[in-house]
Amino acid sequence: MKKVVFWWNIPCAGMINVLKSYAQDVDKEAIVVTGKLSEFRKAMGWDDGGKLFENHIILSDDEWHEDGKKILDRYTDRIHLFNGISYPDRMRKLIDYAIENNIAFANMSEAYFNLEKGFRKLLKTIFMSIVLPYRIRRVSENSLGVMCLSGSSDRDLNQFRNFGFRMVFPFGYYTDEKSEFHYSQAGDGKLHVLCPGLIEHYKGVDILVKALAIVRDKGVQNFVCHITGKGSKQDYIKNLISQLGIEDRVKLEGVLDSKRYSTLLSQIDILVAPGRVEPWGIRINEAIQRGNVVVVSDGIGAHCLIKESEGGDVFKAGNPSDLADKLMPFLISQDTLDTAKKKNLEYRAKISCQAQAFRLHDIISQL
Repeated sequence: MKKVVFWWNIPCAGMINVLKSYAQDVDKEAIVVTGKLSEFRKAMGWDDGGKLFENHIILSDDEWHEDGKKILDRYTDRIHLFNGISYPDRMRKLIDYAIENNIAFANMSEAYFNLEKGFRKLLKTIFMSIVLPYRIRRVSENSLGVMCLSGSSDRDLNQFRNFGFRMVFPFGYYTDEKSEFHYSQAGDGKLHVLCPGLIEHYKGVDILVKALAIVRDKGVQNFVCHITGKGSKQDYIKNLISQLGIEDRVKLEGVLDSKRYSTLLSQIDILVAPGRVEPWGIRINEAIQRGNVVVVSDGIGAHCLIKESEGGDVFKAGNPSDLADKLMPFLISQDTLDTAKKKNLEYRAKISCQAQAFRLHDIISQL
């Protein structure tokens, strides 16, 4: 078994329990190094659990560079799995140190995306096509391989191949939803649809609203859609809902506290993730594990999970008509809805943190 040290900038909620399972169920000698959870993440509601298992090493910002080099020097016989390539800067410095000292390493990284708009989008396009490959080349030439944390789409895997990585493996983010979750039908005779998260352009909430108007125009009205969260596009979405005349079908819930959100989740039949482009989308994992049907855009990394589970459908990013077409079968047929829910519940074990820890081991064995 190849011995490893994992390096993550923070104890990421979508990965730390996979790494914990790796260190407890796969290889008890595996080491996981993370930075401390930032105040920004704490303010967002992330739980700071401190040291989470025996081989979890937490480095403060002041300790990261010097203590990080000491850990690399101590474990020169291991493969070091770095979360990141060119960013964050402190991770890149440790990668450069590993290269300079001939220490074996590989990378775990999301694909690079351009979420900017207007002139900034043009500037980032130039940066990604000219500057970024140059900055990454030294890493890709020395790395044993990279795990793409944006799933298995050819678009994202080919990006890493074009950067020059010798081996590229699809992966993602994973959490374990509470197994005691129970569905409680709303009692109003309608199917309840959820679109959670930020209300920003890249999240594609406008695409969902337009799709729901198409569904309504086709005579299907047995649904209520709940849009949670806030963002810079709130007023635009509110006006769009009014213009399309679907105020009775779409509710802007705002930011809900945990109790109200849990109550809402218990009534949800279908989760829609309409993002134009997103590296992953952990809400897809959570919805699968709850037994929700999921309709997701192919611009979101986690759409690969729905392709595998068959517990929903995937629509073309940015296309309201295609979203409406993919949503309709679940709204008009209870059997279709129930079958998709069942498939996701059957699939949930395959995306558990423990299952992914063993999958991670299989990948590492190929490096």
